[in-house]
Amino acid sequence: MMQMLARALLFFSISLSYLSPNAWADSRGNELAGWIDERGQDVFGKPPRKCDDLTFARRVYLDVTGRVPSVSELRDFQELGDDRREVLIDQLVYGEGPRGDIYKRLSAQTLSRQWRRVLLPPGTVVNGSAESLEAWLGDAFASRTPFDEIMRQLARATSVESAGGYYVLVGALPENYAGHLSRAALGVRIECAQCHDHPFVDWKQTDFWGLAAFYSDLARATNDPNASTMAKSAGSIEYEGVSYPAKFLWAGEALNQDGTALRSRLAQWLTSPENPYFAATAVNRFWQHLVGRGLYPDVENLDLASPSEREWLDEFGQRFSKIGFDVHVLVAAICKSSWYQAESIPAAGDIDAGDVDAKDPTGAVDASERFARNLKVISPEQVFDSLEQSLLLPVSRIDPSSSRWSGDRLQLVSRLSETTGATPEDYAAGIPQALLLMNGKMTSEAIDLERSRLLRAVVESPFFGHSDRIETLYLAVLTREPTSDEKAALSEYLDTKATEPARDRAYGEILWTLLNSPEFVLCR
Repeated sequence: MMQMLARALLFFSISLSYLSPNAWADSRGNELAGWIDERGQDVFGKPPRKCDDLTFARRVYLDVTGRVPSVSELRDFQELGDDRREVLIDQLVYGEGPRGDIYKRLSAQTLSRQWRRVLLPPGTVVNGSAESLEAWLGDAFASRTPFDEIMRQLARATSVESAGGYYVLVGALPENYAGHLSRAALGVRIECAQCHDHPFVDWKQTDFWGLAAFYSDLARATNDPNASTMAKSAGSIEYEGVSYPAKFLWAGEALNQDGTALRSRLAQWLTSPENPYFAATAVNRFWQHLVGRGLYPDVENLDLASPSEREWLDEFGQRFSKIGFDVHVLVAAICKSSWYQAESIPAAGDIDAGDVDAKDPTGAVDASERFARNLKVISPEQVFDSLEQSLLLPVSRIDPSSSRWSGDRLQLVSRLSETTGATPEDYAAGIPQALLLMNGKMTSEAIDLERSRLLRAVVESPFFGHSDRIETLYLAVLTREPTSDEKAALSEYLDTKATEPARDRAYGEILWTLLNSPEFVLCR
């Protein structure tokens, strides 16, 4: 506990020297990206080689808009000039350019899904539908509400319906809410101290129930007869015969006021610069979403990190605070950094000492360095949206063949969600999920020339030969061009088909293979 208090005092002293958010004008994230590159070299060493343009395009479209790019978007990207990557990031993140309105909507939607998953991680027993929470988050990100204000609204919880009904979704119990809030906003799992003092860190029962006590009046508001706690009054909660007053983590008891006033104070404390965990946890989670692994990998146990492991995160959090907790600037800055744009490389512990291919032969990347850029598994929603984009599926509500509104989307997302991993690097899909992609309605229609928009457009194009058609299918589905070996083998296969109908079916077989390759569900 003394270490926590010392760290809190250190951060409080740092916060006194903060500039106002407007003092650092970095509206496009370029300065922050430069700092990330420079500071990252101190931690990781020389940056790895950058990935190729098509890999970058697939990566940034998936991360920012939640889907793969179309072939026409790829063509436009390649025409942007030498600074095409920076221009594309600004288009996707800030909604610039001719597709700006579409990208703004998709960006807000992607952020809302990401943070819905943070607030309700896989395995959470949800009381009701999470659509209200996702819609609330989407509105907040679409209006560019600062991240600290979003979290303040969650902490204030002016009613059980506020903030997208999050309180009800996690069980409508103060102890549930306290555990989820500390995990999501502070990277601290204090729920382990619910029944007894934590055996491995300094969290006590008074810490857990002191935080839960801020929501004690909401327990009464739900009229839940199964509640395991009994509120005596606002700001005080009783558990197993012991009364616990509202208490800030790392600090003393709160003044005994009504619940709304108490939670307003909690919200200010939670997001304040002197809180040693809030900003650091925020940037760690955004880094995990975009790069695949947090700067401190155990994003929900930041209190276990050593001072050296915290150093870069803490500085990064300070800079996030200086830009007014602007999520768009943070996302743009990370995407513009060399670390985001690096080739996929495993962590040092994952590299076989004899695997020279895992290292840059120029010596720029050394196995002893700590940077990791692993392949990421795309989310169930990203799988559907990418299928919809790749296959040119109709999206109108009034179109009876639209998979988005016919129930196909719900079935696909629900089945894939059964094996969603805890981190972007976890790949846990099993046989049911594989069979759904292999034999499901969307895939079956995708390889039927009469019903597949993509296949028909490719096959019926009058100026395309085998090579052009194969390349277009690869770009549409995998966002890359086929290798020379792949193109040669597939062209040879097509040449064995003596009739036009047989060749058309062969193109469907090629498309089926691409859709069911592991590469389709990965962000490389």
